[in-house]
Amino acid sequence: MRAVVPRVVSASASEPVQLPPDLRFPRQARLLNSRDYTRVFNSVEFRFGSRGFLMLARSSDESRALPRLGIIVARRHLPKATARNRFKRAVRESFRHRQHDLPALDIIVLARPGGNTMDNAELFRELDRAWRKLGQQATSRSPVKTG
Repeated sequence: MRAVVPRVVSASASEPVQLPPDLRFPRQARLLNSRDYTRVFNSVEFRFGSRGFLMLARSSDESRALPRLGIIVARRHLPKATARNRFKRAVRESFRHRQHDLPALDIIVLARPGGNTMDNAELFRELDRAWRKLGQQATSRSPVKTG
């Protein structure tokens, strides 16, 4: 197992500056197993849809302080591996920058067929809008009615 060493950027020759470690995407910020995914699918509290993706979320356990992310990309929605990987990278990158603005939620992002027609700038704009809306829904505690 590789040790994680914080990156150091030098502002001047004598004074190193630490980058904030809170922009990482650690294991604690991920949905890791099928039980985590099933829990979200069985009790969706918040939802946000876009042309390229659907976000489903539920309140996380009380013991967790940060939100967790899971990504599902079906091959039939994005047939090319490069498109699937680009989508997943964009979602992770966007989440990494917005995770501290979100309440403790378990979030699943599902790719939709329209996701491969969006360029990176459009995808990031939609993701940014989605994180904002999801955060507003969760802080106002107005879960969506399902079923």
